[in-house]
Amino acid sequence: MAKSTPTTIAQALACTKRLRAGKACSMSELKATVMLLDDARKTALGTIRLLKDKLRFMTGFLNRS
Repeated sequence: MAKSTPTTIAQALACTKRLRAGKACSMSELKATVMLLDDARKTALGTIRLLKDKLRFMTGFLNRS
């Protein structure tokens, strides 16, 4: 069975699920999965940082009134 390289987070999570089940995975598929999930983690952390900054700004703005 030919395996495709994951290009979306959903495909990367499906690959992770297969790995946890003990099924084989090609090295290129594994590498693409790790890179995708790492990018998703960095994006999520950046989004959290941005939202915390916005919350601090709005809290400060409301407290000045």
